[in-house]
Amino acid sequence: MEKIKLSEIISWCNGEVNKEFKDFFIDGISTDTRKIRKGEIFIALKGEKHDGHNFVKEAFKKGASASIISNNLEDEDKYLLIKVKDTLLALGDIAKNYRKKLNMHIIGITGSDGKTTTKEIIKEILSKRYKTIGTIGNFNNQIGLPLSILQSDRKSEFGVFEMGMNKKGEIDYLSKICMPNSCVITNIGVAHIGFFNNRREIAEAKSEVFKNMVGDKNVFLNKDSPFFNYLKKNAETKNLITVGVEKKADLVGKIIEEGYNFFIFDCEGERYKMNFWNSSFIYSGLFGIAFGKKFGITKEYIKDVLNEIRPIIGRGEFTENEIFIIDESYNSNPNSLKNSLLSFEKKGFKRKIAILGDMAELGRFTGFYHWYIGSLLKNLKIDIVYTYGEKSKIISDVSEKGKHFYEFENLKKELKMRIKKEDAILVKGSRILRMEEIVNYLKQIS
Repeated sequence: MEKIKLSEIISWCNGEVNKEFKDFFIDGISTDTRKIRKGEIFIALKGEKHDGHNFVKEAFKKGASASIISNNLEDEDKYLLIKVKDTLLALGDIAKNYRKKLNMHIIGITGSDGKTTTKEIIKEILSKRYKTIGTIGNFNNQIGLPLSILQSDRKSEFGVFEMGMNKKGEIDYLSKICMPNSCVITNIGVAHIGFFNNRREIAEAKSEVFKNMVGDKNVFLNKDSPFFNYLKKNAETKNLITVGVEKKADLVGKIIEEGYNFFIFDCEGERYKMNFWNSSFIYSGLFGIAFGKKFGITKEYIKDVLNEIRPIIGRGEFTENEIFIIDESYNSNPNSLKNSLLSFEKKGFKRKIAILGDMAELGRFTGFYHWYIGSLLKNLKIDIVYTYGEKSKIISDVSEKGKHFYEFENLKKELKMRIKKEDAILVKGSRILRMEEIVNYLKQIS
């Protein structure tokens, strides 16, 4: 972060200071006392489990120069405090105004699936020529995005930031903070549909990004995705770049070879290899190629990045020992699960086992989409289905090749008894089920 005067930060968040002070420069903002550095400002955020106001004193003990708060505190006169109505909004206002000071090309990435992998690929490709920063991990919400922006400085040439949402207005808020010059909408699926009436409303929410774009307004879209025409119309830009596999697009990819944990595809006469087990990640690769082409990255560099990058833990990591483990434990929704199962079926493993957890945030559509996945599995060449959780029993029942478990310990006993050498096991479920514990157990017994 560039050094900013405290008085400027106070004006950005419309704060009121509790005492007179001699102005000084700030070069960092923290919301976590475990990581705060001397001289930084501590912002006391209120979360579901913890309230940052309970850690203000600790922040000052560790060297915080000031704290932004919204609650009254004991012994306020001992500290330099900046009071605001809402500390979360203050964080966003600070990041938004800081972004205005930077001559950085910002890329905003949203969509129902593939955001994090697409972000990582684009960031790595652009880094071959430019100083590029990106979202910290998958911190794509009202806290993570501002903190990611605040890590940049005047030397940063590109910023690649992920924007997540589960309700209307969130993409509008996040894109107002980062003001992207370019944006990607990976696809329109049914993730978080429990917070919406239908899929069109998801497309409307994702398209909120368009009205907050600045500069060139480069829009990158998946032409194979539902609601492509709707997104194209709402983008209202001359700089539209499309990618696709099934339909004619500016960049078209064609799978020409698949292995257990890689695939090779052709694009404009060039061959690209991606070391991902699931070939649906071709879209992330195509978006990476599109950005490389747009901003002058050589084909050789792009090929190197696509060949070197590996799936993120929980998002397709492939482990080969006595058994094959495919770790998609980080999250699950109907679209991503369908793609994973279709890819899994195509692999030439001796025996295929799917361990599937509940899909969350589907609301009144919960029953239907679990039934849909069960119906899909019934006709796929996947040998055994184990389901785990409160809602996924429908999947194992409808598939007629499954067994359901409500308790993790019972599932562990079943796996220990049934898993054989050379089995291939796909593990996928929503975050709340902590399916990574199943992955860790499989690694222990293999």
